[in-house]
Amino acid sequence: MSCIKRVDRSAYAAMAPEAPFIAAGTMAGAVDLSFSSSSNLEIFELDFNSEDHEMKLLGQCSSSERFTRLAWGSYGSGSQESPYGCIAGGLVDGNIGLWNPLTLIRAHVRYLSKHKGPVRALEFNVISPNQLASGDDDDGTVCIWDLADTSEPSHVLKGTGSYTQGEISSVSWNREFKHVLASTSYNGTTVIWDVNNKKVITGFKNSESSDRFKGLISCSVLQWDPDNCNQIMIASDEDSSPSVKLLDIRYPQSPVRTFSGHHRGVIAMEWCPSDSLYLLTCARDNRTICWNTKTGQIVAELRTTNNSNFDVHWSPKIPGVVSASSADGNISIYNLEGCSRNGSGENNLIDAAPLTAPKWWKRPVSASFGFGGKLVSSNSKLPEASVVFLHSLATEQSLVNRITKFETEIENGEKTSLMSLCKKKSEETESEEEKETWSLLKIMLEEDGNAKTKLPTHLGFSLPCEDQKDQEHHATYSSENVEEEISDPLFDDAIQRSLIVGDYKEAVAHCLSANKMADALVIAHVGGSTLWESTLDKYLKMSNAPYMKVISAMVNNDLMSLVHTRPAKLWKETLALICTFAEGDEWTSLCDALASHLLSSGFTLAATLCYICAGNVDKTVDIWLRGLEKDNAGKSYSERVQDLMEKTVVLALATENKRFSGSLYKLFESYAEILASQGLLATAIKFLKLLEPDDFSSELSILREQFSQSVYQEPTQTQPNLLISPYNQAQPALQPSFTPAPVTNAQPSKTTLVSLNPPPHQQRSMDFHSSTIYTNATYNPPPALYLNSKIHQTVVQQVELMVPAQRVAVQPPPAPVAPPPTVQTADTSNVPAHQKPIVATLTRLFKETSDTLGPAKKRDIEGISKKVGSLFAKLNNEDISKHAAEKLSLLCQALDKQDFNAALQIQTHMASTEWDECNFWLLPLKQMIKGRQNVR
Repeated sequence: MSCIKRVDRSAYAAMAPEAPFIAAGTMAGAVDLSFSSSSNLEIFELDFNSEDHEMKLLGQCSSSERFTRLAWGSYGSGSQESPYGCIAGGLVDGNIGLWNPLTLIRAHVRYLSKHKGPVRALEFNVISPNQLASGDDDDGTVCIWDLADTSEPSHVLKGTGSYTQGEISSVSWNREFKHVLASTSYNGTTVIWDVNNKKVITGFKNSESSDRFKGLISCSVLQWDPDNCNQIMIASDEDSSPSVKLLDIRYPQSPVRTFSGHHRGVIAMEWCPSDSLYLLTCARDNRTICWNTKTGQIVAELRTTNNSNFDVHWSPKIPGVVSASSADGNISIYNLEGCSRNGSGENNLIDAAPLTAPKWWKRPVSASFGFGGKLVSSNSKLPEASVVFLHSLATEQSLVNRITKFETEIENGEKTSLMSLCKKKSEETESEEEKETWSLLKIMLEEDGNAKTKLPTHLGFSLPCEDQKDQEHHATYSSENVEEEISDPLFDDAIQRSLIVGDYKEAVAHCLSANKMADALVIAHVGGSTLWESTLDKYLKMSNAPYMKVISAMVNNDLMSLVHTRPAKLWKETLALICTFAEGDEWTSLCDALASHLLSSGFTLAATLCYICAGNVDKTVDIWLRGLEKDNAGKSYSERVQDLMEKTVVLALATENKRFSGSLYKLFESYAEILASQGLLATAIKFLKLLEPDDFSSELSILREQFSQSVYQEPTQTQPNLLISPYNQAQPALQPSFTPAPVTNAQPSKTTLVSLNPPPHQQRSMDFHSSTIYTNATYNPPPALYLNSKIHQTVVQQVELMVPAQRVAVQPPPAPVAPPPTVQTADTSNVPAHQKPIVATLTRLFKETSDTLGPAKKRDIEGISKKVGSLFAKLNNEDISKHAAEKLSLLCQALDKQDFNAALQIQTHMASTEWDECNFWLLPLKQMIKGRQNVR
């Protein structure tokens, strides 16, 4: 792979330890096309988001001499004066220049003058960033500089006798002991120094023979092993011995490992700071190789250039990124993962070393969400890698507080507390609809009979007081208001003749024809019940007064016709009439009919209130569910579900109804999942108890089973809870409780992972504390603590086990929850006749799929069986929509015809239109169809 960034410079390079920058210092002895003798220090930006191939120049300054080595340390990093650390450059005249990268454009900080020859060895102390080691080409002197005081070297090291070094080619600080420094020279002598005491710890000669004083080979570069403080890597630039060797300083005559691959002298080398498994070297054979230091294998190789690279570096912050300074006159940036083993670009890093992944590919931390609002995390950088942390999540703490408060208010189920809740909700809400709803719910919680009595008053209709009645009566029947009736002799004579002969029916007819209704009714009353009823019926039909329609309905005991004929806008009057005159079960049916009439007329709120009066929870919740998906005053979906559930639960408690429709069960299922996501498993179980378990869907049954397995049951006091030991002996256990920890000391719980099958000799001596099992522990709502100020967490106290002196009886386990239906066990006796072919076709398809997969896929087969079994259960309970059933029938018809493409198209269409209802079994259905298609 070609380089990803480059700049045309013949320069030594150094990468910034804390920023995406690279420094370049003009190389001593380099000749450019203009034959310039200038020397510069430049800083370039490593911007990998930019598509520009050339690196951007950020700053530069001139130097008094050219560079023989360049280093970038972290001294001063993070401070305002020098936030990017410090750059040190070894110059050809023996001086060392120090630059502040922040002020690089202006000038260098200062010069360190001690060496007499070119400074080719230069390195900052990683452990003590203020220390800088340097070595020159003159007399083998190594200087240690304290950057806090650079007037003179803090230590000057020079070997004598057998440790005499000539030109210092490289220095390296030990990665574990900050006072230990290694220096090597071109005369083949390597010395290990105790800097603090200015003494030699040990030294050795680089030799190919067993006699270390013969056949000495020059050392061009050395580096300490980052993982082993006793091992050091050295390399030679001699073409006759281009070796790279890993030595143990205690036994330097026997290399630990030799790396063979270069054919000419090695010039530069650097150990990978992100993973000590990798070492980068470059040599005069124009090869730049990345080695596996554990096996000696070549892991990858940079693209071969016309001339050799003389300086290589790893990026301290971007794993796998390296820089290479070439004698071709450029500095190139490579991504090692895109390089090949042999420089051809054919095999990447994974192909070259298939069994070893770089550490930067490994997870330094890991986290996994669990059921019930749990998060498990681990950190490989901790001293104990086997420790995992258990966190209880509360992503919506305000919602958790609200749920907990609501649970407390309805816990005992007393109507007085529920009425107080309704009153408070009515007062707190700003929505008129919500006020009306909660006020009506409060009335519905009244004792038997009181709700119907108080409802007319709530609707604005009340009986007048006695004084008001007397005044109205006196005003109506005052003598001044009575008009004298004008008599008609002919009419009077006809009436008298009929009465004389006893023809009351004729007399009533004369009165009706003369529109004398009162007279007709009086005469009909004398003429008997038959005449009275017919006359009354004619009177009611002839009357146009609205109130007479009410009288007609009461007389005929036909309030239902009144409900259907009265205008919808007068629904309050109609409801009040029902409250006044309806009796027994008639009240419920009339309210339900009025609600249906109002809903069809577009009076949604009025219909909702009437359904509440009828105690029809299903219809009421269906209307509420229509507005659930709409944004309500900026509330989240969970908050809207909570609003809906509060009203639903209060209505269910008021009606004492436990059998509901499928949509209401779906609502409870969604609510239970929201509670579980916040860690409120015990609360979710309480709300599910409001439903009749016999009517649970397969999904809801599975969800309840998960809740039951996840929540610790409260222990009984009459019989101890037990743990079973490895010896099959019952042992009583202390019951742990999830008690809140102080906020200031909030820590996640820790769990040590141990083998479940220890060796036989360790089974009886295993520490019980290493494999604690929690059984029947009490559960309290999680405390108001947060991980990183956002994630809620729980502290689990350590549990100790006590071994009893004698055997005790084991408490019998609770009754198991009924398993979910499968293809083999699902009841299909009540499946409608026109849907029976669906069951037959899918049963055949499942059998063909299981035969194809075989025993090796037993778990997959069982999963498919459960999900298809849940579909059969829905068909048996007629709990599937008409549209979904029709499409499923068409799909099965396509399967019967072996038209698998058509079946897949129908399945895809159902996934886009019926996903909410059918998602549980649509995916396994697709798997079976594709499997059958492939077999064919």
